[in-house]
Amino acid sequence: MDTGTRLIRIEENSVTDVKKATHEWTLWVVAASCALHPTEEYFTGWQPWAVEALGIAMPTSRFVTMNLVLVVMACVLARVGWKVPTLSLIIPAATLVNAIFFHILPTVVQKRISPGIYTASILYVPFSTWAILGAWRDGVPKRSIGLAVLLGTLMMVTVVLLARSLSG
Repeated sequence: MDTGTRLIRIEENSVTDVKKATHEWTLWVVAASCALHPTEEYFTGWQPWAVEALGIAMPTSRFVTMNLVLVVMACVLARVGWKVPTLSLIIPAATLVNAIFFHILPTVVQKRISPGIYTASILYVPFSTWAILGAWRDGVPKRSIGLAVLLGTLMMVTVVLLARSLSG
């Protein structure tokens, strides 16, 4: 998919180069959300909650490192954009899965607020959804979107299972 397509508009003796608008910018909002979300989690007690609710004991150094890697990956993939949409949409898919299955659902089931619920609900759900739908509206192949959603889901599940296994 060539997202660098330019529309040329010719007006009386001048040529104006206008870049086609896309929804790629939503990938940058998701990347910023990837920095804000763990900040909320940290300051609202995610680590003790995760032991009880998810069986995950995660030292602060690992928590910070894993989330820094996520932010860097999100920024790199946002930069890639629709040039390689299967990769760039993995993070929005993973954050959407994170929000629904590891924040909203536990909040409903446990009848208590899970740490990270606010950024998951206010940032991850709308902007991750918008990135995926925006890709579709921008003409990204459905196969690329579907594969990215599958890979993002697998990534999130793998991270949770890995974190549980490292909890010993």
